Amino acid sequence: MTGETATALGTLDTHEADGLYRIIGLCLHDEFCADGDGVYAYWLVPGETYGIHHDGVTWTVAGGAWTEPGHTYRLLDDGHPATAVPMLHGDEPLDPECAYIAHHGPECWELWRLN
Repeated sequence: MTGETATALGTLDTHEADGLYRIIGLCLHDEFCADGDGVYAYWLVPGETYGIHHDGVTWTVAGGAWTEPGHTYRLLDDGHPATAVPMLHGDEPLDPECAYIAHHGPECWELWRLN
């Protein structure tokens, strides 16, 4: 991404189970899921980087080896489109003019804003 800078926003508020992580209070919804409800709570995998961007409708997440090409994964907060991401320091509002990345740093999941 030419000309962009990344700004560290802090540590995501996450919970771990069986080597997978979830952002507290958020989940992903795969609207093209053929089986089940298409809702994923535990979707963060260490070693993967996830892009979060606004597609003009809601916040979407891309990346990770488990995602399927052609599927849109929407970020939800209690069944509604997310507008902020829970961080250890409090909720971080998401700006539709920016993109974000989440990745596992040395000890925790970090959120970065791309400007």
